[in-house]
Amino acid sequence: MRGWIILIVALLVGAALGAAGTVYGPPVVDPYLPKDLRIRSRIVEGQVTKKQREPNRVLVKIETEQGVILATFTKRMAEIDLLVEPGDTIALALPGDQPFVDDPSIERVKRPK
Repeated sequence: MRGWIILIVALLVGAALGAAGTVYGPPVVDPYLPKDLRIRSRIVEGQVTKKQREPNRVLVKIETEQGVILATFTKRMAEIDLLVEPGDTIALALPGDQPFVDDPSIERVKRPK
């Protein structure tokens, strides 16, 4: 009988640790993962209201339903400068609710008709 009690308690503790790990684990691990493997990234869609080209970066101001986001692109600046124009609808993969983001990944860009 004692063996069954130990087995049941071990299974319950394992299930509790597994459930807690799936809820509390990703925010703890997420900052240490590369950008391509982020767990908690969400897709945010908004309209580009302003774009500013500087020598070492491209700044893009995006108006979303949740608020305004300022995205700074330092990698692939020439491609971003050609791809994104004011008035476009852009979808970004963001790790959280941040007003300032550096080099977010662009999921899609839609031109106005």
